[in-house]
Amino acid sequence: KLGRKMSKTLGNSPNPLDLIEKYGADAVRLGMLLCSSAGSDILYDESQIEQGRNFCGKIWNSYRLVSGWSVDEKAEQSDNCRLAVKWFDNLLSKTIETVEDHYSKFRISDALMTIYKLFWDQYCAWYLELVKPAYGQPVDGRTYEATIEFFEKLLKLIHPIMPFITEELWQCIADRKDGESLMVSVFKLAEPDDDEKKAMADFDELKQVVSGVRGIRQTKNISPREPLKLQVVAAEADEVVTKSPALEAIIKKMAGVEEICYVAQKGEGTSAFMIGTREFAVPLGDLIDVEAERQKAEAELKHLEGFLAGIRKKLSNERFVNNAPAQVVALERKKEADSIEKIAALKETLARL
Repeated sequence: KLGRKMSKTLGNSPNPLDLIEKYGADAVRLGMLLCSSAGSDILYDESQIEQGRNFCGKIWNSYRLVSGWSVDEKAEQSDNCRLAVKWFDNLLSKTIETVEDHYSKFRISDALMTIYKLFWDQYCAWYLELVKPAYGQPVDGRTYEATIEFFEKLLKLIHPIMPFITEELWQCIADRKDGESLMVSVFKLAEPDDDEKKAMADFDELKQVVSGVRGIRQTKNISPREPLKLQVVAAEADEVVTKSPALEAIIKKMAGVEEICYVAQKGEGTSAFMIGTREFAVPLGDLIDVEAERQKAEAELKHLEGFLAGIRKKLSNERFVNNAPAQVVALERKKEADSIEKIAALKETLARL
């Protein structure tokens, strides 16, 4: 990781067998490939191997979660689960295409990172949270069957890199015949149509809405258990993703929102965020310490004003402007413009507080 050559003399050459003994073979394979993009030297760092071990744990724990659900074959599939299944099915098909393209061009590290993000960020962080039944409640049969099918496809995707844990779990999730192996199983790939691509785009917007509300909770130190209201600054006639009852229900579940309303203008005492050209706002009311928020905003404003003064001093220096590379001057001007914009936003925030 320091850019030095590996050698026995320097004592910085790791023994692969020792690493396998400590972390496991799958973790070592994954960790080495994460830091080895094509055409570049490997800056070896043992923390990469630890990351591989953590990913093994994530895969195993996701299986434990799903295998612990009770299933009601007679239960009707909810709209939430139906949309989640459709979204992930389309996303998985699209990702498989990307991964196969990477493999065909021997971009092994790129293929691995694509799978890694799909499994960790999409399957575990979003899909499982969306379809996970309430505590003590069963999941419907259709959703459970789809979840297991997705998990099996994910195992097939990652199997060339992590053959041991994937083979073990593949044997566990279903009854297999003697001699049957994940290593020689077949992939089935379906191309998403235009309607499915639109559904994926809607779902991506939904995720941004949820992330925006969660971001407000984090910055304002609001408990995840505290129900919030969400204002969508839009006319009733506008097409907004939250207008879909099923998507609206998902936002309420994932973001802890109890009510979504449509307003022509955001109310006082709200914290807002933008998604594209659409504005969303969360009324805070008594949920925050106004004085603490004011002090925080004033401190940030003071810092930004000092930063802006430094940039303007540099830009007022003719020698710097005339002699520095054009891209350096352009970067400083961008910093100036960004700072002015942030200062205006902070002053607006202080005025509201």
